[in-house]
Amino acid sequence: MSDDDNDICPLCCEELDLSDKQFYPCKCGYQVCMWCWHRIKETESGLCPACRTPYGDDPHEFSAVDMEEVLKANKEKALAEKRERER
Repeated sequence: MSDDDNDICPLCCEELDLSDKQFYPCKCGYQVCMWCWHRIKETESGLCPACRTPYGDDPHEFSAVDMEEVLKANKEKALAEKRERER
C-alpha cells in the first residue's frame, strides 16, 4: 500500500485530515476517520470494522494537532494545488 492509500478512510474513501491521521479508535490499530467512527458508534453496530471489538466512549489513541502542523499542511496543500493548476 502506498502512503497515499494511508491518507484515505477505508470506509468513506475521503481524505484523512491532520486530526484523522492521529486518530486510532480501536486497540487493533484499524484507522477510520472521526466521522465514520462517530457514525458507527451512534447509528450502527458500534463495533470496530476490523476486529469487531466494541468502540468505547474515548478513542484508544488520539493526539491533539499542533496549530503549526495545520498551517504547514495547509500551505503545502495550497502549493501542490497551484502546481497542479499550472500544468
